[in-house]
Amino acid sequence: MKKKSVGDVFMRKFISSLIFVSIFVLLAFGSYKLSFHYYMNYGNLEATESLTKYFQDLNADGLAENVSKNLILGVDAESGKVNRIVIEIVNKDAKSINYITVPSNMEYTMSYELYKKLATVNNEIPQIIRLNQVHKYFKAENLCQCIQLLLEDALDIKMSYYTKINMEVYKEMFAMDKTNGIQKWTTSYENEMVALKSKEEYEEFFDKYYDKVSTNLARKDKDLYIDTYLECVPEMVFYSIVCGEKMDSSFVVAVEETNSMLNKIINSQGGENSQYVDDGKGTSSVGMNIVVLNSTKINGLASAYQDKLESEGFNITRIGNYGGKVLQQTKIVVSEESCGQDLLNYFNDACVEVGNLEQGVDICIILGENDGDING
Repeated sequence: MKKKSVGDVFMRKFISSLIFVSIFVLLAFGSYKLSFHYYMNYGNLEATESLTKYFQDLNADGLAENVSKNLILGVDAESGKVNRIVIEIVNKDAKSINYITVPSNMEYTMSYELYKKLATVNNEIPQIIRLNQVHKYFKAENLCQCIQLLLEDALDIKMSYYTKINMEVYKEMFAMDKTNGIQKWTTSYENEMVALKSKEEYEEFFDKYYDKVSTNLARKDKDLYIDTYLECVPEMVFYSIVCGEKMDSSFVVAVEETNSMLNKIINSQGGENSQYVDDGKGTSSVGMNIVVLNSTKINGLASAYQDKLESEGFNITRIGNYGGKVLQQTKIVVSEESCGQDLLNYFNDACVEVGNLEQGVDICIILGENDGDING
């Protein structure tokens, strides 16, 4: 019998091992696919049913609350993409209406619990997502609910109802200020609102409004806010934007600062000390980039005001010492005439003036000696 060479033995062993490894890999891959299929279709049925029920609940009639939080979406009719997002907060206690812009390119990492639920509907959805990309992963009829879920997951807010508006109609109502990204009523829409002087006129206006939009708030419930609109428009209508910063092509929200701002708006009881009282043009300083400079010789004054203003929901991007002369009166330098009036509440006899500010700064507060005692 011919003796096998060392090479033959090696090759036989090598081929046998290769076949064994290949079979093991195929079995492992097949097992993974079967397990994944089971998980997505059977094993996580409870999560899928939970999400379906969640959508059904969100599809139900919205809530007519004393402080209503209306999620307004401007949606492209053809692509289904969300191009504009505004949260309208109508506070009947404070007798105020606030519109908070949420950049549609807002990007955040959703919680693991929400991600698990959404992944059972579409396993391609990323855990880090931009709001204007949601339409790629979910059906058009669930778009509002998905955006609502994501914002409620990201922020300390529970929406009362939602309103979806085609962009063609949306642009008749809101326009974006390109200098700060804040969305405000268009001049024509504001004039239309200002012209409404009675309950009957508002009822007729809302009838026309409901013909143009899709909302889960019953038409009769919208009338509950007519008295607030009559009392607030236009003097107590304010505009702001969530706190955060642009990073490349996305917007990263500052959660803690934004929640502070939202909580103050939602829980406000109104009155003369409300931080949202301004010059009547309705531009809130919340969400704007503010620099605080100390013109006095009191150490730590700028830092103290930074803490105070940030606790009130303002976005202080930098503090430092003022290079000019010592001021007696605090000066609030703004980039636009309509800005900064709501900051006067925090200082003694401060003044507001329009001036040239460095790029990226909306407001510069130069502290004077009149405000040397922050507790005074």
